Amino acid sequence: MKTRARSEILFLFFALPSLTGMLLFFVAPLGVSLYLAVVDNALTYRFVGFQNFKNVMESEVFRLALKNTGLFMAICVPANMLFPLFAAILLRKAGARKGLFGMFLLLPLVIPSGSMAFFWRSLFGLNGAVNGTFFPDAPVHWLNTGWSRVIITGVFIWKNAGFNIVLYLAGLALIPREYYECAALEGAGRFRQFLQITMVYIIPTSFLVFIMSVINSFKAFKEIYLIAGAYPHHSIYLLQHYIYNQFTSLDYQKLSAASYILMAITIGIVVFMFRFQRRLSENFS
Repeated sequence: MKTRARSEILFLFFALPSLTGMLLFFVAPLGVSLYLAVVDNALTYRFVGFQNFKNVMESEVFRLALKNTGLFMAICVPANMLFPLFAAILLRKAGARKGLFGMFLLLPLVIPSGSMAFFWRSLFGLNGAVNGTFFPDAPVHWLNTGWSRVIITGVFIWKNAGFNIVLYLAGLALIPREYYECAALEGAGRFRQFLQITMVYIIPTSFLVFIMSVINSFKAFKEIYLIAGAYPHHSIYLLQHYIYNQFTSLDYQKLSAASYILMAITIGIVVFMFRFQRRLSENFS
């Protein structure tokens, strides 16, 4: 018993710095934001219940940001799963020729966000390379039109594909080659092998990639802010822009309410996918 008690004390001693940091930088701000979300914005801090949440949900700007965020996720999350998967398959089959192709795909992993934003602004800015080369007489404001959604979506996919490719490469490496050889002997073609072997055995990896893609789609604000500013074109105005603009206007009540709505959406998506992945694994087990 003394040895066990000593081990528990030693464990708490080493865990104390991490626990302290979590309490100070995660739990405490979460509690403060919850308090601000249920009081008014007057100096009295009167309890108003869910009124701030109601005001946020009734805001046209918030609904626009919510719609754009949903559309952005609906495009980017599947693309950030399919493109890295097929890129990883090509990299595995490319052999010695994969150097340049792999470098292009994995390069965004080591490029700072500021440098990446400068590069894309230098391409699609009003005085950028695209206008200077193709539209010198009538420059197009690419970042302030509907084209901005296409550009930002491409930037997001390109920036996050590298990490997902690494995950898929690791998942594909765990599939024994004997499975493909046996399937080929049984007369299964490449497409059938892909559906019944590759897709089945990379379900855990695909689930991880999906979760990471959802989280990264909620973190796309930094790149959009650096490329298009705090008030971008309405087609790429996301929930993070709404939250940031409430912070700059010092409306902490709406900021906290919107943050909790965003957190609830994220948790709901993750919980749903955990249950879906569990059922999917049970069906294939």
